[in-house]
Amino acid sequence: MAILSEVHATLAFFLSGAFKRIFPDNLLIIEHSFGDAFFCHDVDYEPISADDLIKLEKLMHEWINSDKRLEFERWDKKRFIEKLYKYNSKSKLAIADKWEGDTIPIAKYNKVYWDYIVDPLIADKSKLKSFELKKYNDGFLLRFATELQPEELLPFEDQPKLFATMEEHLKWSGILGIATIGDLNNAIENDEIKELMWVAEGLHEKKVSDIADEIVADFPTKRIITIAGPSSAGKTTFSKRLKIQLRVNGFRSHTISMDDYFIDRNLLPIGEDGQKDFESIDGLDVKLLGDRLDALVEGKAIPERKFDFDIGKGRDLKTKLQLGDWDFVIIEGIHGLNPKLTEQFGDDRVEKLYVSAITQMNIDANHRISTSDNRLLRRLVRDSKFRGYSPEQTLERWPSVRQGEERNIFPFSEEANFIFNSSLVYEFSVLAKYVRPLLKNVKGNEQTTKLANRLDLFLSFFTDISEKYVPGTSLLREYIGNSDFKY
Repeated sequence: MAILSEVHATLAFFLSGAFKRIFPDNLLIIEHSFGDAFFCHDVDYEPISADDLIKLEKLMHEWINSDKRLEFERWDKKRFIEKLYKYNSKSKLAIADKWEGDTIPIAKYNKVYWDYIVDPLIADKSKLKSFELKKYNDGFLLRFATELQPEELLPFEDQPKLFATMEEHLKWSGILGIATIGDLNNAIENDEIKELMWVAEGLHEKKVSDIADEIVADFPTKRIITIAGPSSAGKTTFSKRLKIQLRVNGFRSHTISMDDYFIDRNLLPIGEDGQKDFESIDGLDVKLLGDRLDALVEGKAIPERKFDFDIGKGRDLKTKLQLGDWDFVIIEGIHGLNPKLTEQFGDDRVEKLYVSAITQMNIDANHRISTSDNRLLRRLVRDSKFRGYSPEQTLERWPSVRQGEERNIFPFSEEANFIFNSSLVYEFSVLAKYVRPLLKNVKGNEQTTKLANRLDLFLSFFTDISEKYVPGTSLLREYIGNSDFKY
């Protein structure tokens, strides 16, 4: 079965070619992922009509269904750069200039479109049948099959809250003046990076402060705060920074980890892979957690709880937790938005927060940076520095982590009252020097090795930044170390 990320990248290749053919004077931007799609638009947000989308989709189908093959070649780097100069493609020139080695891999279709390869593509066009173009907001969506439904398109489900957050952070990119990797590298090389980092961190702090202000406005009706999000989104540091902003407003908060309310390991449900499923909500003692939170909000003391991962059982501690008159309780865990949990203690009493790392920057105009890659790079560093996992172990487990997120986290993002984007526009330039040495000697199956090579290529495009400029309270410190917070 084709790897879906390769299917998606190949569909983006054909979309870019078809757009260039039909609109030769316009520039297509393939932006962030959005549900089961990539959000795309004209660089100047020129409206695209329903008829234009039909033309685009028709041409893509013609190319995909034709007997013309997608060809793969290696071009001399100098020759390739000369071609880019001819087409005045500044964002691609910035990447080509950073390409390591004397040749660059190229994908070419029927002499009508060519591009360098930064994400692996597939030659088998029969795998590209399931897609559609759908008008959305000021652009359109390239929709495709997902990990959970790899063979067909599901009915479209809008996520307006998530999209609004993505668009907000695109505006932040405008404030920072960073749209592509080339823009970031220029800022570093022109010695503008320290101010850019200060602004990026300031935007984070402002957003956390704004969220805290709105949460406080709902007190005491809503005293329970749930924080959910996918792996390596930065939930822990966000929680600590939120606590500080709540203190600024005169409120204290106490944290309960959902992990401490796991049911006994021998009772955990079995997943499709035949292994115990630690990520299913059925692995939580939802009723016990609900009852405890009810008691807390009513002013009663409850025993603190700890799950012992060595023996696979949870137990109550002798210490007690009780809320003061001006206290919140924060619940951390991946199921914080799941109605099966929040309904236990009443949706009208809960402030629901979703944390993710929604990348604000593109590789170039029509090569996006994967949000999941952002989180995987963070996780590679953290697992190596603090958890004793090899890069092979992290990479091999990642597909199952992603499937768990698709089932248990992403479907509930629209339940959130607030969404926080934890990405930092400069972080790849810091992470690169940590991650690239880990990736160089990865030994594993073909899929793991291919993923390691792709990530290493991606990170090679960035100019390094010294970590000494990263503030001690930065969310990035959760992964690279030397944080002012204790974890």
